Amino acid sequence: MKRSLILFLLFAVSSQAYEAGTSGLLFLRLGAGARAGGMGEAQTAVSSGGTALYWNPAGLSLSSADLYVSHKEWILSTRQEFLGMSYPLSGGERGTLGFGLTALTMDEMELYEGPGDPVGHFSAFDMAFHLAWGGSFGFLPEGLHLGMGTKWIYSRLHEDSARGLLFDAGALLETKIPGLTFAGVLQHFGQAMKYREETFSAPLTMKAGLAWRPPMILDGSALLAYDLLLVGDGDISSDDAIGEAKAMNTRHHLGFEFDYQQIASLRVGYKYGYESQGLTAGGTIHWGRYYLDYAFMNLLNDLGNSHHFGISVDLH
Repeated sequence: MKRSLILFLLFAVSSQAYEAGTSGLLFLRLGAGARAGGMGEAQTAVSSGGTALYWNPAGLSLSSADLYVSHKEWILSTRQEFLGMSYPLSGGERGTLGFGLTALTMDEMELYEGPGDPVGHFSAFDMAFHLAWGGSFGFLPEGLHLGMGTKWIYSRLHEDSARGLLFDAGALLETKIPGLTFAGVLQHFGQAMKYREETFSAPLTMKAGLAWRPPMILDGSALLAYDLLLVGDGDISSDDAIGEAKAMNTRHHLGFEFDYQQIASLRVGYKYGYESQGLTAGGTIHWGRYYLDYAFMNLLNDLGNSHHFGISVDLH
């Protein structure tokens, strides 16, 4: 009874933060990197460096040696930490390796077994260890890059825990049209996980994205990006039990970035198809080998604001 009440509360909180659904491990939808956050998380055809671990492992193929660390303040005292690193093998001739960590923490909450006073406190914690590779092969068409990744998941809820492996696979194509890139990725597929007898699935996600860098304007460079997401929100057995037939839900992400001579950047984005998320904004200051990022999102339905901070270090 206690465990069921905790699961109900956690998924209720998750439906507010991530949109409704019965799949678990919803922290995998929170995004990684303040640059992505400012661009409405339209990153499938954009991300490189350490954050490509999260968005599309094929982006590692275009990465130099890079270290990225970020912190995100989310709702109800939840926080996300991300660390990602990319390292070219043999100067990039054998592709680029990426590894990193995502963690979601929350403050303790009061535990109830029914009406009345709380009987104690509980907390939840999610973690993913990432390992990925991205590169290109001589027999592939020019400009085509492939990537694959795995992540070991550990999730703790009060006194119970779950663990397992999930996988990602992606592709990125630099077209012959200057500045135009297409990409696609399948994320979070793998085994179902279990808190004792409660089985749940990860949020299976399919993405298609494009990015375009128009000719230089105003002594700077611009970037336009769009992602189409198909998100599997439902656990089949749970949905059948409540008489709902959930399909893959469609989401749209738009992003714009203007970079002024690699000194500073401004970004704006929009997430369409969400109940509590929409407009985003952010920017970067470039200082030597360091990039200092910030992103802001005003969450709807009285959920407050989200702030995202990041630091990227060029290691080459």
